[in-house]
Amino acid sequence: MNILFNSIFFSLATFFSRILGLFRDVLFAKFFGASFTLDAYFIAIMFPFFLRKVFAEGAMSSAFVPLYSEINEVEKRDKFLSSIINGFSLIIFAILLIVYIYPNIVIVLFGSGAPIETKNLTHKLVKITAPSIYFIFLWAISYSIYNSKQKFFWPALTPAISNISIIFGIYLSKKYGIFGPAFGFLIGSIFMFLSLSKKIFKHKYYFTLSYFPSFLKLFAPAFAAMTISQFNTIVDMNVVSYFGQGGISYLQYASRFYLLPYGLFAVSVSTVILSKISNDRNKFSKHLKDALTSTMLLTIPSSLGLIFLSQPIIKFFYEHGEFTSNDTKITTIVLIGYSIGLPFYAMYSTISRSFHAMKNMKIPFYATLIVSTSNIVLDIILGLKYGPIGVALATSISGIIGFAYLLSKIKIFPLLDFFKIVFSSFIMLLSIILTNFSQSEFWFLFQILIAISVYFLVIFLFYKKSIWRFLIDRR
Repeated sequence: MNILFNSIFFSLATFFSRILGLFRDVLFAKFFGASFTLDAYFIAIMFPFFLRKVFAEGAMSSAFVPLYSEINEVEKRDKFLSSIINGFSLIIFAILLIVYIYPNIVIVLFGSGAPIETKNLTHKLVKITAPSIYFIFLWAISYSIYNSKQKFFWPALTPAISNISIIFGIYLSKKYGIFGPAFGFLIGSIFMFLSLSKKIFKHKYYFTLSYFPSFLKLFAPAFAAMTISQFNTIVDMNVVSYFGQGGISYLQYASRFYLLPYGLFAVSVSTVILSKISNDRNKFSKHLKDALTSTMLLTIPSSLGLIFLSQPIIKFFYEHGEFTSNDTKITTIVLIGYSIGLPFYAMYSTISRSFHAMKNMKIPFYATLIVSTSNIVLDIILGLKYGPIGVALATSISGIIGFAYLLSKIKIFPLLDFFKIVFSSFIMLLSIILTNFSQSEFWFLFQILIAISVYFLVIFLFYKKSIWRFLIDRR
């Protein structure tokens, strides 16, 4: 239960950031619709976003937290941190130099099939967004230090700063066009780092690389795994870029609602479990079971809710201004395709982080290879034929395959909890179906409220003893 409650606090902070992200995308839909202009923006920010996923939510924290937690001497910790910053600063500055000399590399990676007008605009935008890579790296280091001390709320809140900055940029787009949110993205990345920089500045700086080689031994497998995992994004973006104008935008709009519960629940639980097991490896099985239960408790009902309420959700939030009813239809089906795989990707993430906490990087790496290979094959089969809808389905199916592989290796699964959660989720689903008798565009909000109430009532009846016991122990 401790993992669940820590995850809930993490989720509350993430929720605020995600809601701002949703508001940001609502504004994008209103001002830009599903256009080549917005496609260019998404391609331009994808490279720094790619590195953020790898550093903050993947390899950096997976390697940094276990090693940093083991060092007790202050001077050694300072030298360890200095080594990581120095080593990666050299690497990132080299990457930035390449991007500025050959900006087309970003276009080739993330939008090879895009129309020429999209490519030309991306060429300009990427020069604005590229420097954010370094500030995202520094933010990721600070983020990992907070997590190693089991402090999750404030770090999870900081992405909200980036969203606020981009929102200001969107409002400035009346004057500066898509360049407004592009500068907002860069400025937001800078302030994200500054908001967590206190932990870094508390350490004494050393001009050294002494710990960097040993860190890379643990970081490299995790980085390779996360890079391969994020390679799915590269393939998805490239495949859908051949769909024509707006294809990339449809993916981004739909993924916002898919990533909302994933970020709130899956990332929060996997972040907590990494720190929990790193500091208490003797109770690995117990912590992992608790984490999987917490993951399912929050993502299975989210998945069903998104599938059955996708159309009114998309229409309510996006169908304004430049976003048409046809855009709503396509985005709805894409969201359903993504939502099918939500619980499986969430549990996949939780199990992977558990292996990382035990310094076992091989099994998650093999799992990532399986997921990526499956995704590429399915993208070719489904994506090239059905566009963004096929890409979303390919993503979900490959996530199911990856989860099945990790489960076969870990052989730990809270089966009884699974049945309780599935039963509760279907009771929740029944409440959605029974209350579906109004055509009002606001009615789905009432359905969500009823569904959440019904779900947690049934869950409380199943887990009331554990909840009361936890609350008594906390007093």
